[in-house]
Amino acid sequence: MEKINMKKKLTGIIALVVVFAAVVLLGSSLIVTKENEYTLVRQFGKVQYIVEKPGLSLKIPFVQTADTLPKEILLYDLPASDVITKDKKTMITDSYVLWKIKDPLKFAQSLNSSLSGAENRINAVVYNAVKNVVSSMSQNDIIVGRSDLDLLISDAIGTSMDSYGIELLTIQIKQLDLPSDNKAAVYERMISERNN
Repeated sequence: MEKINMKKKLTGIIALVVVFAAVVLLGSSLIVTKENEYTLVRQFGKVQYIVEKPGLSLKIPFVQTADTLPKEILLYDLPASDVITKDKKTMITDSYVLWKIKDPLKFAQSLNSSLSGAENRINAVVYNAVKNVVSSMSQNDIIVGRSDLDLLISDAIGTSMDSYGIELLTIQIKQLDLPSDNKAAVYERMISERNN
């Protein structure tokens, strides 16, 4: 009788351990992908496949890992920076970029799935484009042709971000201003030119 009770207890403990192991195994093999994200499934650090559709999917437990990338439009606000015009006048630009991950595999391979790495790359590319466009124009041309400036910057960037799996949707200069020590002199000159 005591042996039978001991066998039942042992069988119950084994069953409990098996159920617990099955739950852990199932939990570590399920992937939940949300509507606004990509899920990258990696095996030994290399991307094996990408889940783009929302829902549940499976991975090999303990061998594959999953991380996510945003699918939505992201905003990157560039720090204000000085640029020099064709006529050697300093101007301060403050701009922002709306961007998204267009190719998650290229993004993962080139930037190691790092959003901060992507923002650093966007910062460098956009700053260089702004600097090149502004340096090819006089200060007066920039002030008069302000509406075309964003388009010229976009054209200067072209498709250079495609190799990173990034699409730049909008590049906008929110403020293009003179350094504070130059403002008064330029405004006085503009007023005197209008009076003439």
